[in-house]
Amino acid sequence: MRVVIDTNVLISGIFWSGKPKILLNKARRGEITSVISEVLLNELKDILTREDKPFRLTRSEADRIVSSVRIISDIILPISKVSVCRDEDDNRVLECALDGNAEYIVTGDSDLLDLREYQGIAILRVADFLKTIERQK
Repeated sequence: MRVVIDTNVLISGIFWSGKPKILLNKARRGEITSVISEVLLNELKDILTREDKPFRLTRSEADRIVSSVRIISDIILPISKVSVCRDEDDNRVLECALDGNAEYIVTGDSDLLDLREYQGIAILRVADFLKTIERQK
């Protein structure tokens, strides 16, 4: 099962316990395949190091986190260009999912969640995704 885990969910899973961490652990154990692009990894690093965000990690600390995400993910190079969301960052998530043959996007972003699906790719909150994969067992 190929899944794009949006940056907001990655950050929650990295720093806190709860459902996002459960999701990341499923990727670590190979129960799901995390799909990500360099653009999304760069966004993660940027958020982790920005002064206006609460994390304010050093580049080295952020690089270690990005490396750990890279290890548990399939890195893809999107070639599709999508422009259905007002936020360009959200379009990059859709491009990654589309070209990475993802079945799901897991996010907390309301603009993406409002779409519900994009070209057959379901867009779900973490809790809803975890319920969905439990039902599939």
